[in-house]
Amino acid sequence: MTKYKLILLTLFLPILSMAQGGPKFSIDDIKLLTDTIKLNEIIIQASKTEDNLQQIQAAATFVSSLEIKEQNLNALPELSARIPNLFMPDYGSRLTAPIYIRGIGSKINSPSVGLYVDDVPYFDKGSFNFEFFDLEKIEVLRGPQGTLYGRNTMGGIIKVYTAEPKFNSTATAKVEYGTDNHIKTVVQTNQKLSDKVAITVGAAYAHGDGYFTNAFTNAKADNFDIYNGRMKLLYTPTNRFKTILSVNYENMQQNGYPYAVYNTDTQEADEVNYNQESSYDRSLLSIGLTMEYRLSNLILTSSSSFQHMGDFQGIDQDFTPASLFWVEQDRSENTWVEEFSIRSQTNKKLNWIAGVYAFYQGSNNQVDLTYGSDAIAPFHLAGPTSYTKWYDQPSKGAAAYGQASYPIGKFKATFGLRADYESSTLNYDYERYVNGETTTTDDFENNLEFTQLLPKLSLSYNPTESLTIFTSVSKGYKVGGFNTSFESEEEQTFDPEWSYNYELGIKSVCMDNRLITNLNFFYIDWKNQQIYQPLTSGIGSKLDNAGKSESKGLELEMRYLVNRNLTFWGSYGYNKAKFIDYQRSETLDYSGNLIPYIPEYTLNLGTNYTLNFNGNAVRNATLTLNYQQIGKLYWNDANSAYQERYGLLNGRLNFHTTRFDFGLWGKNILNADYNAYYFESMGKSYVQLGKPAQFGAFVHFNI
Repeated sequence: MTKYKLILLTLFLPILSMAQGGPKFSIDDIKLLTDTIKLNEIIIQASKTEDNLQQIQAAATFVSSLEIKEQNLNALPELSARIPNLFMPDYGSRLTAPIYIRGIGSKINSPSVGLYVDDVPYFDKGSFNFEFFDLEKIEVLRGPQGTLYGRNTMGGIIKVYTAEPKFNSTATAKVEYGTDNHIKTVVQTNQKLSDKVAITVGAAYAHGDGYFTNAFTNAKADNFDIYNGRMKLLYTPTNRFKTILSVNYENMQQNGYPYAVYNTDTQEADEVNYNQESSYDRSLLSIGLTMEYRLSNLILTSSSSFQHMGDFQGIDQDFTPASLFWVEQDRSENTWVEEFSIRSQTNKKLNWIAGVYAFYQGSNNQVDLTYGSDAIAPFHLAGPTSYTKWYDQPSKGAAAYGQASYPIGKFKATFGLRADYESSTLNYDYERYVNGETTTTDDFENNLEFTQLLPKLSLSYNPTESLTIFTSVSKGYKVGGFNTSFESEEEQTFDPEWSYNYELGIKSVCMDNRLITNLNFFYIDWKNQQIYQPLTSGIGSKLDNAGKSESKGLELEMRYLVNRNLTFWGSYGYNKAKFIDYQRSETLDYSGNLIPYIPEYTLNLGTNYTLNFNGNAVRNATLTLNYQQIGKLYWNDANSAYQERYGLLNGRLNFHTTRFDFGLWGKNILNADYNAYYFESMGKSYVQLGKPAQFGAFVHFNI
């Protein structure tokens, strides 16, 4: 019953606002407020065919630079609940950032949701949780995007765009300070180098002392330092040709894993208490080069990218005061991607795109586990014991795709198909050391190959320019692969998974373009799902394939412009994802259980109010309030551990002057108590507690 009340509340917010007698405005007045109000100017680039937001045949969310700024968004996990049915649990470090959309996600190994930053694909979840600065927009397409983007986009695609160079000269600086010694500084400049060349250069630094204290060391368990640099160069030799070179670099050093032992009976956590300080360090370099050439009827595009990620993890694997396990992981990944596409001009009746795609990824990983002195007796070890494992895992792939849309009266039909190929090799070496001597050695080489056809079919109906009704069916696919932890030959690999997504959507713009309403219903038939499971020993984890699952639900998004100064928005996502057929073992049958890490619902309510002043010093002030609620979710396949629903209230007060802005912000203002992450290891349960209330102040200069 609660979820229906929440839907009604979201629906009636605009109606209650209108009862206050808010004035009406013309389209030109609305356009002055923000680029997210006049919908016919919002073009979704993630579709690759530059579709209008309200006419695209998919569930899409657009987050503008103004919204990113006013809602104080700093990283992808903060999009949880702001996007319907999107959830990113806080893993405890940035080693991995699992994303779930519509119940589709992956806790370990390759992601099930695609991420691109400035057209550079991010293949590894270890690169997903990066610090935001100077973003232009974020686009999220929910549902499988395999036809245009290939494997590992079963849940959807997230595309992040940093600010594009402009032909003027500006400079900005921002300083921010908050609780727990939170510091963030950003400097950025845009320069016109000539009539054909412009450049944007920026740098940022973020620091935090951390939120949780390790009782054993009496020091913060999760402090961090993040250094960012960015350069973007625009070259337009003619009005037909444009090329952009982007370089993004981030270096991050953090203590991490403030995990506490958790009692599932009382649903209470102990204090963080382990003897060895854990950490995670990462360097991430992304380089992208895009070129676009426009002919009279065609648009040719080339996208080339390179990404290097190097990271190091040191972790007290038992998370107790005892000296049991210490694990180090040293990893290096290099990824090259090339894509060529040709598409029609958007003003043509037949709208089509075709392209080819290829990638190569080299990955080298070394894992060292050392048994501590307290582990020798209980594990019956002959003496000091450790082991080292090496994983050399190159992979490559290629694809060809095409998609075409054709209008028939007020209808438009779209058909797409992608042929996808991928191969992967694992070169594995294992050495075990007991009392300083090598006692066992194992090594092997294994190869896997995958091919798949990924179709999509959709149909839309536009009875008026302000109303779109669409239905679609599309196939999602995620390749199989190798487990980095295994204890038998059968556990070395896992098979591909795939799904069919069925969707019905209604998009409308009404009340003089002041009310936007988007409603989507979906059903996902999911086969051979890759499920996270602990190893038999309980030390480490693997992926294995379950039988059959399903995910179904609805999504509602609304935005209402009351007047020049007041805007309301809201979104609601309901998602029921469960195992249909999942027999883990002869004694464990999880069929009918809900899939872990999937909230029953997500809710987002917000308002933005601007108060104008008559004085010359301060022109106006903007107050932004945002409330996000996460519904009940289960943490494990058995559904024995769970997190009840919880809500976070966030706010920002921004004063605007001619030369600079200043103000205050708060996150989790009501200091909600919740668990952000849960896992089981060696017969125990652990949680990552949610971040407490945080407050800060900022000043933003236009130099």
